[in-house]
Order: sequence, then structure tokens, then C-alpha cells
Amino acid sequence: MASTVSPQINILSGGERRLLADIGRIDPTSLASYREHGGYAGLERAIRNMSPTEVIGEVEAAGLRGRGGSGFSTAAKWRVTRSTAADRKVVIANAMGADPSALSDRALVEGNPHLVIEGALIAAYAVGASEAIIAVRRDWTVAIERLRAAVDEAIAAHLAGYLVLGTDTSILPRVWEGSGAYVAGEETAVISAITGDRGMPTIRPPYPAAAGIWIASRNWESPTIVQNAETLAHVAWITSHSAADFASLGSEASRGTKLVTIMGQVATPGVAEVALGTPLEGIVGVAGGASGKPKAAFVGGPGGGAIAAAAFGTPYDYEPLDAAGAVIGSGTILVVGESVCMVDSARFFADFSAREACGKAVPCRIGTRRLVEALDRILSATPRPNDVTLLRQLSRKVRDTGLCALERLAPGPITTTLDNFADEYRAHAERGECLAGSCRAAGVRPLLEPLAGLQ
Repeated sequence: MASTVSPQINILSGGERRLLADIGRIDPTSLASYREHGGYAGLERAIRNMSPTEVIGEVEAAGLRGRGGSGFSTAAKWRVTRSTAADRKVVIANAMGADPSALSDRALVEGNPHLVIEGALIAAYAVGASEAIIAVRRDWTVAIERLRAAVDEAIAAHLAGYLVLGTDTSILPRVWEGSGAYVAGEETAVISAITGDRGMPTIRPPYPAAAGIWIASRNWESPTIVQNAETLAHVAWITSHSAADFASLGSEASRGTKLVTIMGQVATPGVAEVALGTPLEGIVGVAGGASGKPKAAFVGGPGGGAIAAAAFGTPYDYEPLDAAGAVIGSGTILVVGESVCMVDSARFFADFSAREACGKAVPCRIGTRRLVEALDRILSATPRPNDVTLLRQLSRKVRDTGLCALERLAPGPITTTLDNFADEYRAHAERGECLAGSCRAAGVRPLLEPLAGLQ
């Protein structure tokens, strides 16, 4: 059997087994291997036995929310596109893995590419789309090779392309390669990139579900569904099992499972699948627990928030995390110990967001850079009298006036560390002292060094 995933990706043995069940068990380069384990049963059931409206109804009954970070109802988005009259509709599977520290999308498209393609085809059937575009990072060479081969196999087997499964449904899938910009995680930005423009977000409304990909030759916009790879993999799982089976795990508000990348100071970093609503301490336990005494966890990626170890009982769910100042985001959980400086960590994430800013909106282009400058002054014990106040006020302005979600989330690491670790800010600003000890050497940078090659 071919190697399942790149060596940088460690699939943890604990947690649930739905989307990860076949990774390592099937040959990701073989359609026959995928079908031997039930692959494309969901597509056959949907196209042969269900109407598009019934497929959307099943996704709604399952309670599937978008796994790209927003948590928006998948069925509600699909209904908009289904009900919009248009000659052309498109489904985009966003497998760009915009956060370089998040490995779940890469694990899926490398370890089980047909699962993502199947989910995209089912979504296309449900909304009436004739095209399914799988957008993937250009530097994920293994993923691109396997996705292209899987698309060719699916078309040859009449599972995709013209007259799918001998019906009058035609859905043409293709793979699109793009640069690994962080902003590509935003749906309008990836649409802009696919159509040949610079990958920058656009003002909404209109939302892509009603008016997405722009066709210059005809001067109109096609209704476009953009879902991340994990969401579409769940769609394939739901239609091959049932809405009730899917909803048997998870919380009351958020059914099903979520792929997470657990990293930092844990015994065994890697990718796991957990039921939504699982306490953070339980997820850390899947990675073998913290290596040493934990101090906090940055939950949600560069725009996530710091949750103190005392609050590790917080459920890993959209609303509870939002209340705690964090987000599901890219699905990363970075555990840090007592030796990590929280001010320097906030600066690390803020600098990443500032560097990755596409430059379209002033709050992101300039506001994030001013935040980094204020943090630098605090870290060097040369703050201006109002720098802490500036951090809070400017963070609020960026959050409230940002054009896209990535921009609005950028201040998260700053505001949550200010709330939970104010003493570390005071020690730096007032005494030039790092309570964690040598913050420049012991920040989150060393914890993220193994991921440097993935960027």
C-alpha cells in the first residue's frame, strides 16, 4: 500500500473514528480500495434514492455546522443556492489549509481524497451545481497528485463527470492549485483567487451562496457554495450512514465530530477526531496529556484565544469557546507551559496576522501592525503611558470594523492574554521582567518550529 500521509502528520490513536477511520486502512491512491470500505455509497444513495431537497433535509436533520470556523448551518447555506435561479452553480471544496499549523485538511486530502471528492459531488447534486472545484495549496504536492488521480478515477467510473451513475446528473470535478496565503481561508478570497484575481475578501452581502464566482465573459455571478474539506467529508459520512448516526455524538447545539490538531507541550502532538462539546482537558488527554504543568492553550489558530489551564473544563464547542474569547477557527489547540511568555506569544500571533494581511482593509493593513508595535514596546520595557489601553481599544476597533473574519479575529490572542495574564504585561511594561523567564527564548516560536517546513 502507498504511504498514507506525509510524515509530518501524526494521526493519534485516541478519540473518535469517523472521518479518520479509513486513513491508514485504505490505499489513498486506489478507488477500488475506497469502495471496498463503503466509499461512494453516500453518493449512490443521494443520486439514486433521494431528491436534492431530501439531501439538504438530511444534512439539516444531522445538524451539520460548517467546520471551517464559522459554525454556520450547512443546510441553510445550501438552501440559498438551491433556491437561486441561475444557469451555472459551483461548489468549492476549500482544502487550502490556510493556517499552516492546522493539519486536518491535509490529512484528509492525502489520506482519503475520495472522501472529500464524494462530499463535494453530493453537495453539488443537492444545490444543482454542475462543477465541483477542489482548491488545494500548491505546495501540497502529495495531496495534489492524489486528488487529481482520484478525480480521474471517479470520472472514469462514472461517479463524476457526465451522466453520473447513469442518471441525468452531470457534475464535473477539478483540482485547482493556489498559494498558501492565510487569507485563502476566507470564502470570498478563495473565490477571487480561483477566478484569476488577487486573493482578497470582498464586502458581503451579497453572499457567495447567492452570487459567488464572477464570469467576466457574461458579466454575472454564479451562486457558489464554499465549504472546507472537513465539512464535505462529513456530508459524505452522513449520506452513507444517517443523520441520526451523525447526531449521536456531539453537543445539543453542535452535533458530530471535529478534527483537531493538538500541538505544543503535549506528550504526543498530532491530529485527532473528537466529539464537539468535549472539554479541552479531554482533548489534551487524547494527545497523552500535557508534558509538564500546563499554563494555557491557544485555541483556534492565529486568531484564536488563550484559555488558562484553570478553565480547561471549557467545552470544545462554538458558543462556549466564543464566550471564553477563543474560537473553533482552524481547529488547532496549542498547549503551552509555565515557561512560555504570554506577552511574547500574543506578539507572535499578532505579527503573523499582520504579515499575512492582504492589505485591502485599513484595520487589517495598518491596525494589526500598530498592535505589534505596541507589544514590542511593552516587551522592551519602553511602553508609552497608554499602550495597554491602546491594545484594548485598537483591538476592539479591528474586531468591529474588519472586512473579513480573519481580520476581525486577529486581536484574539492579545485580548485574551490581557484578560487572563495581565500580571505578565505589567511586569514587562513596568519592570522589564518576564515572569516566565527569557520570553524571547521561551515563547511559542520553538513549539511551532516543527511546522516551519509546512508553510
